[in-house]
Amino acid sequence: MPQTDSGDLSRRLRSRALALGAERAGFAPAALPSVPNGGADAYRDWVSRGMHGEMGYMARNPEDRCDIRRWFPGAKSVVLCAFSYHDGSPPPEHDPARGRFARYSLPPDYHDELKNRMKRLQSEYVEISGGQSKLFVDTSPVLERLYARYAGIGWVGKNTMILSKDIGSFFLLAGLAVDRELEYDEPVDPHCGTCTRCLDACPTDAFPKPNVLDATKCVANFTVEQRKSPIPEKYRSGHGNWVFGCDVCQDVCPWNKFSVRSALFSPVRPATEDLEESLRLTPAQFRAKYKNSSLERTGHKAFLRNVLLAMGNSRNPAYTKSVRAFIDHENEMVAEQARWSFARLNCA
Repeated sequence: MPQTDSGDLSRRLRSRALALGAERAGFAPAALPSVPNGGADAYRDWVSRGMHGEMGYMARNPEDRCDIRRWFPGAKSVVLCAFSYHDGSPPPEHDPARGRFARYSLPPDYHDELKNRMKRLQSEYVEISGGQSKLFVDTSPVLERLYARYAGIGWVGKNTMILSKDIGSFFLLAGLAVDRELEYDEPVDPHCGTCTRCLDACPTDAFPKPNVLDATKCVANFTVEQRKSPIPEKYRSGHGNWVFGCDVCQDVCPWNKFSVRSALFSPVRPATEDLEESLRLTPAQFRAKYKNSSLERTGHKAFLRNVLLAMGNSRNPAYTKSVRAFIDHENEMVAEQARWSFARLNCA
């Protein structure tokens, strides 16, 4: 079995991770220190309050999420990698005639790409150490943001995103749980100071306090995760022209002036799309247009609902005819949204 000391193993893994396209790579112990009212305790409290909204998967296997060793019993260390998805462009100018899409949804779906990169890092680990490991992306029951802080990637910002002084927050996390001790990075202290731009800018007031997101009020949750039920009326006006996701709390964050252009992910569609054209997409056209993208999982009906909501928020009476055509849609969720938007377009 290959043998190498923890320092050499750590250096080689970090070098390989960066060569595979990660902007940052760091290492944390599998057994994290207990932090009263933080970390795993904060996660349990968040779930118990129902703040995970439609993200039912976040409430499954809670004890596994709180200790990576339950998910991979042999874990001694965690390797965390941050992969940028920023294309270097500024946020688009607001145009009520165009629906907006979160930046992460513009390249092809990232899951397979990140898994492939982490499999290559995993192979490197096996070759160097002869050990065992288990990879994860955001579909695994791992509190990756917590480990990211202890791996020196960044701190948990007031908008609950991991923020880095070097690369902002427009990045994805992926990692390995490994069965060897590594040289651990220093945890990152918060650097938000007194800034509350993200909290103040949230269009639906989804942050009850700093570092806590109530997903039951979040535009991203409504447009991405809530696929079978209407968006609550009291939050609709705050949606603006968002059709998929929401970047508001990241767009206003001062640390994102340090965002770096992605080495892996390039947009394959614009950040905004014409609302009329979006509404005309048939189910087959929707599937063809958004195949292998993050939008694919949302589905055509929820997509129509989101487009109709953006049209209603535009207050542009030119959309009246298009919206009226969906008032009797076979899907009640879509029909109800069309009625709301029609009324909004025609109110005094």
